[in-house]
Order: sequence, then C-alpha cells, then structure tokens
Amino acid sequence: MRINIFQSDIERMRDAAIRREASNSKTVVDYSTVSVCGATGPGDVAQDVLCNASYASCSETNDAIGAGPAMNVYRRFTDRAGTPVDGPRGDWELVGTTCLPSLLPGVGRQPTLAMIREAFRDTDFSVPTVNIQPEGDVTLVNLPTFFEVVLPEEGYGPDEVDQIQLLGYDIEVRPRLKSVTYHLGEETVGPTKDLGGPYPSGSIVHTYARAGEVPVQVDIVYTGEFRVGGSGWIDIPGEVDLDGDPVTLTVREAKSRLY
Repeated sequence: MRINIFQSDIERMRDAAIRREASNSKTVVDYSTVSVCGATGPGDVAQDVLCNASYASCSETNDAIGAGPAMNVYRRFTDRAGTPVDGPRGDWELVGTTCLPSLLPGVGRQPTLAMIREAFRDTDFSVPTVNIQPEGDVTLVNLPTFFEVVLPEEGYGPDEVDQIQLLGYDIEVRPRLKSVTYHLGEETVGPTKDLGGPYPSGSIVHTYARAGEVPVQVDIVYTGEFRVGGSGWIDIPGEVDLDGDPVTLTVREAKSRLY
C-alpha cells in the first residue's frame, strides 16, 4: 500500500470542493473513504474495518503524511440534492490513499493512534502489590525471603480486554506486561518479566543483612494492543508506568538463647 494523497493534496481537494459548493455550479463533489483492509469500495460492509495496514504507513510525527488511519479516497459528482450526475462522473472514482481522511469535506473523523493511545492510558489498570514469604510481612536477618507479584482482580491486568467506544467505533484494548521492577529496600531487581513466586520455588529472593522496617514495592510497565471490528491486534505506541502499592516488611534479628 502506498500513501499518495498528502496534506497539501487534501487541502487542494477541500478548497476546490468548497469553491464549487459556493459557486452557482449545479454539481458538487461527494467524497467517501474506504478501509484499506480489503473493502472494495463505498457501501462495502467492511468499509470502516481497521487493521494493521490502517496505521503501518501513517506517521504521528509527520503532519504532511498524517496519523491515520489510512483510507482509500473515492470521489463522485452529484447534484445539489445529492443525486449522482449522469455519466462516468457520477460513479465512484478511486482517487488515491491518505492518512488524513478526516480533513476531507463531508467525511467523519476516524480514530487515530494518538486518540487510541490516550484512551488506553485512561484504562483502569490493575496495580500490583507484593506477597512476601515468610507470611505476615515479617522476616529474619540472614533468612532467604521470597517475593511474588500479586495483581488484584480490580482493574485490567495483562491480556485482560477492556472495551471502549471512540468516534462511533467499538474498540478493544488490552494491556500487555512489559516488565516489573522489585524495590526491596537493600536491593532493586529488574526490570524483568519474572513475577516471582512463593517458598521454596520462587525465583525472586533476597536475604536481608540488617534488622529494621523496609519499604517493599513492585512497579509495573504495561504496553498495549487494540483491535477494531475484524482487525487483528495492533500495537499501541508507548507504554504506561505504574507504581505498585507499597508494603512494609519488618526484618528482625533472631537471638539465640541457651536453656
């Protein structure tokens, strides 16, 4: 797929349509955008379906190209009542492909990656806490202590699907685990995808050398994916960093007594 209608082209098309509308011409220009994901033309049931190709050729950082979604642009001429004129000019004609569909006259807005990213950031994410063994958030100096990430049922955790609506599109988003980082007081472990585990097989273990109260916290980084209609999962640019709920671990020093 090649993008061949850029911002300057869209502006010319829009200005020409406005001039024709404002003149005494009996004909006006009617535009329609159609998904690049296999739809055959205006009126196709898949006209608004989005997929990876809808965003792969677009650019959030280049305004001339546009953030997408990529759509094929069709044009026809109608009378002022909206009835297509007689002859070939009244038939839909494929003009090209653009990542700026919402700038065309008479075309509604479609969700850009920036909109979807912002909506994803508003997701009610599951915020991790940490389970510590020995139980009771109390351990001993020189005793191996095991840590395990716990993701509460509240909120959306890795691979759990949330449904949102954006500009009339039903969009599914899901967080993906990028990494966790363990802040254990005397040591930081990570970033890692290791969620730890309980005694005796857990892989995140620390042995404290000094007695005292230690703040323990696990922070998480989510990436995200979304899909619209019949599309596959599409990566959402960027990531979301969340601080986990802290736990106070008491480290005690065991004293031997002779009886």
